[in-house]
Amino acid sequence: MKVKLSTLAITAGGLLAILMGLLNADSTVHARELPEKAVVIGTANGSETLFVQSIKLNREDSTHFAFVKKRDDLMFVTIDGIEGPGYQNIAKGTPFFNPDGSRYAYIAFRGEKAFMVTNGKEQPEFEGLDRALFSPDGQRLAYRVPIKKKQALVEDGRVIATFDGIKGYPVFSPDSKHLAFIGVNEKKVFVVLNGKVIMKGLDNAKEITFSPDSKHLAFSLKRKDKWYLAKDKKISKTGYENIQNLKFSPDSKRCIHAAQDNNKLFYVENDIAMTRYPAVGNLVFSPDSKRFAYAMMDKENWRVVLDGQEGPEFTTLASLTFSPDSTRFAYSGITKKDKGVVVVVKKAQETPELHTYDSVGVPVFSPDSKHLAFRVWTGKYWQIFYDGSLGEKYQLVRKPVFSPDSETVVYTAINSGKMLMVKNGKPGPLFADVGFPWFSPDGSHMAYPAMVEEKEWHLVFDDTIQKQPFNGFLNNASIVFKDNSCQAFTLDFSEDRKVTFYKYELLLN
Repeated sequence: MKVKLSTLAITAGGLLAILMGLLNADSTVHARELPEKAVVIGTANGSETLFVQSIKLNREDSTHFAFVKKRDDLMFVTIDGIEGPGYQNIAKGTPFFNPDGSRYAYIAFRGEKAFMVTNGKEQPEFEGLDRALFSPDGQRLAYRVPIKKKQALVEDGRVIATFDGIKGYPVFSPDSKHLAFIGVNEKKVFVVLNGKVIMKGLDNAKEITFSPDSKHLAFSLKRKDKWYLAKDKKISKTGYENIQNLKFSPDSKRCIHAAQDNNKLFYVENDIAMTRYPAVGNLVFSPDSKRFAYAMMDKENWRVVLDGQEGPEFTTLASLTFSPDSTRFAYSGITKKDKGVVVVVKKAQETPELHTYDSVGVPVFSPDSKHLAFRVWTGKYWQIFYDGSLGEKYQLVRKPVFSPDSETVVYTAINSGKMLMVKNGKPGPLFADVGFPWFSPDGSHMAYPAMVEEKEWHLVFDDTIQKQPFNGFLNNASIVFKDNSCQAFTLDFSEDRKVTFYKYELLLN
């Protein structure tokens, strides 16, 4: 069980096309510029190999940055601008952060041994190492290792359980207080919670799931030829050919799963089976946990089942979503006549609103649930549908984005080959390319990256292009409003093929 090494490598000079495309654009006058600061947080010289897939940010707010590079015969991990020691190899898929970025980890190799490095500290060596993950609070780290002919689960460098085999990833509860996993001994399956076996001698088990409040644990288990639901150590009375898509409601009071019997699929709650269909899709709960919906196939057509009521027929369905206040439900579909439709429903028994166009995008509710927006294609142009009205016509528009206070809706559009950001229906300046828009928590500010000239990207803050140019912004990284500044990760390339990464800040005070 050796971990695979990183195989996708690229020299520093070839990184640009992967991180951010380069196009030509007209220059734009700067106005009302704010103080800017760019701190170097890592470099890769032309003689070094940069592993693109190793570039990582912490999930919670994208304020911590890591990457791996190779120099001579050693590999190095750089975390927030600090380069660590050289190792023989660094495992593919690492480094990685805990959610808030206060801890990081990566798998390193020395000879034939693998070991975890956490916040610069080496943990014990093993013959291999995989399936590592942090707890949600970031204070615990668990992973699987081989020990002789067995497999063990390790937490923070300490072996806590050993089995013939360990199935899948370990699972932490949302409050990080509990750890569960599935072990196998002599072809029998065991479910372990906090180091204690809570179910043993099973033929199989899967889908360990904690409730959002961490008070309940559920999983499916197999005995003989039937699958059962186990919740809080109690096993359902009815067995099925298969069980999958186990899900708790947001308030943790409901637990529903899909089941299969006699070539039919259906959902089950409290051991009571719902209507059976040839196929069903993933189930979605409303935020208040009182309602749920899922897609089902009957013959060749798909319908949405909302609160037990079947909706209109479509050939394809997508994007089932409830409004944040749970009072409305929307989804998109394609009809037999190849028309795109967005369906909006308040109560399942009422006639739904049908918004039909040549094509439609994903429906998006505002945070206060009062507004609804989505993309539409009218045969010649793309437009944004917003609360019953269509916006300006463009060659292409992207998915609309609402501000946290619901007062602003923005989207990227293309017109005459140039890109622009449209804010509450008002078009912004034209660029060769623009990135995703990001809002401050109160919704009062908005920022996005834009290419102003060839190989020259700037931050656009509240419709003003800031002065500091870069060769690119890190792709898929958030722009964060924090500590009275607007923060992003950027990069530059020099003629000698050196790549320089920056933590960029626009100072708001």
